[in-house]
Amino acid sequence: MSAIDLVVIMLVAIGSAIAVVLITVWISSLVQAHRIRIEPALEEARHVIIAALSDESSQSGDALATLSRFSEHYIVSVMLDLAPSVSGSSRSVIAALGEQIGIIDRARVGVHSRRWSTRLYSARVLTAFGIESPAMYDHLCDRLPEVRAQAATWCVAVQSPKGIENLIRLLGDTDGQCRFAAQDALIRIGLPATEALIAALKGADAEVTGRILKVASAMGDDRYSGWALALLEDPFNVNRAIAASVLASAGHRSAGPTLVALLDDSSDEVVLAAAAGLGKLGFLPGAPALEPLLSHRSWEIRKQAGMTLLALGAPGTILLRVCEPGDGPAAEMALHSLQLQSLSIQEEVA
Repeated sequence: MSAIDLVVIMLVAIGSAIAVVLITVWISSLVQAHRIRIEPALEEARHVIIAALSDESSQSGDALATLSRFSEHYIVSVMLDLAPSVSGSSRSVIAALGEQIGIIDRARVGVHSRRWSTRLYSARVLTAFGIESPAMYDHLCDRLPEVRAQAATWCVAVQSPKGIENLIRLLGDTDGQCRFAAQDALIRIGLPATEALIAALKGADAEVTGRILKVASAMGDDRYSGWALALLEDPFNVNRAIAASVLASAGHRSAGPTLVALLDDSSDEVVLAAAAGLGKLGFLPGAPALEPLLSHRSWEIRKQAGMTLLALGAPGTILLRVCEPGDGPAAEMALHSLQLQSLSIQEEVA
């Protein structure tokens, strides 16, 4: 191959790279322009809906007349943003607006569509407006994981026993997105799901048990403590770590000494969870056991040990000051933790 051929190849390669960059910039500009164009409309729709929720315009029909000017896509987008913070009578106002505009009726039909995109969009609409529909329970078994995940989110809006039962079943789904959606939905439902979750623990395998207890770790219910204690003997590190988190959040009477014992676990994941749990629990007698972790081989564990000692107040701070002088990982992490404490105090004063 001659030098001229090499030059030609290089020029072609450089030209192709420049073309790719230009196309990328062009597409990015189009996306940005579209976002800028629709943001005012979305903001106006948001103000109209919020006004209706505050009963400023719903009685006069101004909200309905104004919303009718917007596309269905805008309205649903705003509803999905507002849905997590809307409940009770406010949700009824939103549903009434959706019924009058006709969005909800189209969604009730759309959930039966053979096209997965239509089913998914319709499910999003019913979720946004908090509308019950028997077809949504079927979507929890849909062949598409995206539809199943959306149906799991819908269960939060309606909070029915049948929905909770299906969410627990989804904890064993083969798709990670569906499992995460089910866990998130159960955490958001909270206390009403507790009895069903505890009942499900009796026949669950090790993996599903761990996922149920991961939900439990966000609830702080002592009724899960017995299951968490039993799971401390599990061969899977992730399950023992979850069990430590459950004990800390539930505040079980044996949680403190148990978490201290777990600081000697062979798994870094378990040690990390136990150290974090001691801070959440505020177990002051555990401070001396945390001090050696300032020299742990794992930076994450050293950091967590420092944060937990700070969370324990005076006993932990004293230990950090003892470790601060000198060299090595323990002194370095003690200094780092105390500096963070100093910055936090300065921010509070400011």
